[in-house]
Amino acid sequence: MNNLYLIYGDEEYLIKKELSDIISKIEINEENIVNYNMNESDISDILEEACTVGLFSNEKVIICDYCNFLSSDSKKDNSDQIDSLIKYINNPFDYVKIIFIVRCEKLDERKKIVKELKKVSKVIECNKLDSHNLNNYVYNYLNDNGYKIEMNLVRTIVDKVKYDLANIINECDKLMCYKDTDKEIKIDDVNDVIRENIEDNIFSLTNAIMDKDNRKIIKIYNDLLKSNEEPIKLIVMITNQLRLILQVKLMIKNGYKELQMPSIIKEHPYRVKLAMASNYKISELIDMLKKLYKLDYDIKSGNIDKNFGLELFLLNI
Repeated sequence: MNNLYLIYGDEEYLIKKELSDIISKIEINEENIVNYNMNESDISDILEEACTVGLFSNEKVIICDYCNFLSSDSKKDNSDQIDSLIKYINNPFDYVKIIFIVRCEKLDERKKIVKELKKVSKVIECNKLDSHNLNNYVYNYLNDNGYKIEMNLVRTIVDKVKYDLANIINECDKLMCYKDTDKEIKIDDVNDVIRENIEDNIFSLTNAIMDKDNRKIIKIYNDLLKSNEEPIKLIVMITNQLRLILQVKLMIKNGYKELQMPSIIKEHPYRVKLAMASNYKISELIDMLKKLYKLDYDIKSGNIDKNFGLELFLLNI
């Protein structure tokens, strides 16, 4: 059993899964698991914890999350403590397991601490999967749970949920519950269980709004209403989508690159890519957001009915 683990990547689902798998293999009581957010704690805190004897047991697991000092995104100066950490990891206590988590696509291979950790740790990469590997992951997930499915249906599931692994697994779990008896998933099952991604419909609606395409606006809006989506929820989602586009546009204006944006604004890369593809001007986005804020205020103040207010807003773009 390893004493040191290094998990890095930008796929939240895989990070959580790997962490859970490690903890289950170690078989340790929950009270002997200690969590540190390294944005708030120092390396000296980890070392002190590792050397601290427990009240009932010396065995412990120390989870060090957000270890930015192992990436190029580091903002804290831990240089005075790095040598102490290197000394420890080369001679760790047998009864202490330390799990370092770096929520970045890459480690900073130039740093001595990264080189040393990679020598003595079990290193686990958890980056987002490309379309081919994502399809295979989902296919294997269903098969490992005893379900039969054709690869073309896996692609349909991935397309419907739009490459978000955590949501894809949630939808697969729903499918498995739905098909608990015969365990063979077919196209009708996928269509019955998995709805189209509402965020894509909202993005299409915002595109139609900015294009002033009234016919398309009403069609998408009616489709959303048929799906029993609440007007208030639609207003919030339209506002959030426009706010995201504005945020991305401002970041582009300030020289940020596509790969930098998801981690900075805590958004899925797919949503950032869609926002980047839009042709909206910053001034148009600000004007539209002002109108939506006013509509939200008028509805909540009882000045206008929510259904009528949203329809009137959409018709008078």
